[in-house]
Amino acid sequence: MRMTDSPTPAPALVYRKSNKHCEPVTAQKPGTKCPLWSEARAQDLLNESVEMGAKRVATRNGLAFVAQDTNDGSWHGYPESWDKIDAAIQTRWLDEGRIKRRHLRQWFSREDIRNAWRELSDAE
Repeated sequence: MRMTDSPTPAPALVYRKSNKHCEPVTAQKPGTKCPLWSEARAQDLLNESVEMGAKRVATRNGLAFVAQDTNDGSWHGYPESWDKIDAAIQTRWLDEGRIKRRHLRQWFSREDIRNAWRELSDAE
């Protein structure tokens, strides 16, 4: 039996927080303040994410999270409204029980996400 070279494994995904979303949020550092729990969970979300074009997407507590490549070997993540997530991903996660239809309605728009982000800031 002849051994062949196995494919090169894909590079590990690395999360790096954005200072734009860290304390303190000021006029010079605008942005939505990240919930206290988000940094501790961000790498797990990135590891669980699936491709969506050039971005990656994951879900937690019915919210969608998108990661963008920062072109330095790391990824920056943020919550996103369900109207910005591919329908095929939504359907897959509904079928898998990872999200519910009420989540899609509850956090459909950007304004819904801003409110959810504030409410979840100290939830975990």
